[in-house]
Amino acid sequence: MGDSSRHLLKSLINASEKAANIARICRSNEQLLGLLVQEKTGDEANARFEHDFKTLADVLIQESIKHDVGAEFPEMKENIKGEESSTFKNAEDESVAIVVGANETETADCLLQILQTQHQEAAQILAEEVHRSVEFDKELHEDFPELPNDVDYSQLGIWIDPIDATAEYISGDTMFTNFPGITSTGLDCVTVLIGVYDLSSGLPVIGVISQPFGNKIEDNIYNSALYWGIALPDLQAHSKRLDSETNRSRLLGIFSSSERADLLQQMLDLGYEFAFSAGAGHKALKVITGEVDVYVLSKASTFKWDTCAPQAILRSLNGDIIDFKNSIKEGKAIPLTYTTAAASENSEEGGDETEGTDKDWKCNCNGLIAIKDLKLLEHLLEKLAES
Repeated sequence: MGDSSRHLLKSLINASEKAANIARICRSNEQLLGLLVQEKTGDEANARFEHDFKTLADVLIQESIKHDVGAEFPEMKENIKGEESSTFKNAEDESVAIVVGANETETADCLLQILQTQHQEAAQILAEEVHRSVEFDKELHEDFPELPNDVDYSQLGIWIDPIDATAEYISGDTMFTNFPGITSTGLDCVTVLIGVYDLSSGLPVIGVISQPFGNKIEDNIYNSALYWGIALPDLQAHSKRLDSETNRSRLLGIFSSSERADLLQQMLDLGYEFAFSAGAGHKALKVITGEVDVYVLSKASTFKWDTCAPQAILRSLNGDIIDFKNSIKEGKAIPLTYTTAAASENSEEGGDETEGTDKDWKCNCNGLIAIKDLKLLEHLLEKLAES
């Protein structure tokens, strides 16, 4: 049950900053980054992309978050899930399971099985970061609400996307859209997503999103932009930076560059202008910050780890992420949920992109609509139902 000596939100925020630090360290050395990149195959790969990559940073971040949060909240440990498998192949094509050890030496030894002896310094630097105590919550100068005393942590699960927009993380090439503050590609699109959901209802209840490269200090030096939200039945709260109002007279939607032309035409008919951008987490974040009105995706190309964190934050702001196909069919908002059973039912209506794989139940197979102002939703669903 709830324990005043622990603070789940602070734990998640600190874990997200440690993740951001690891992402920045791995990204700061091009030779090291190139060594760490590995192409996903089989069930690990996202069928939407011709090439789907993971990096050692992905796996190390995921395992670091699982280790830190699981140590503080052991009753949640078995329900902390991530996008990536914990294995990584070294230069000899041997599969090595990334494990956070009891101390820096054990973690460094594990990393050396991948990096090999010529990168001993890099392994040590990464191990030090994994085991460093991070208290980023103090840097935010915010009063974080205590969770209600009756919260049963054993009934909460976590979805982690350690590095969303991995291709942008690898390339780092920035392209801008026609809209101020919205990039099409680049490090700005990279996010660390940590979402907490209720195992019984399947609804997301706490979300933390970090942009490791959100604030550029000088060339190749960045610090994090961070957002959080709580959407419990008895507590609704969000980070102070989300309180600012946006003054925009035109409707703006954000989309994947591969979105269907007929859907884009429908959005155009509704008066929306378009921005195209990478990263599901990044696109949802633009809805959260109010820089765009809606993120619509008609395809089965996002997963539970992509949406759990942003959906929790949107729910804390009285918005939501809803099931694209079923909401249109029913003419009302049907939120994405995160119970295994609900996800499996979802996958039955999905396309062939994930059929027959272990990812079926993890896929948002009916697409999604992320929206902050639910007053816009009724007209939107009516228009989309015409197709």
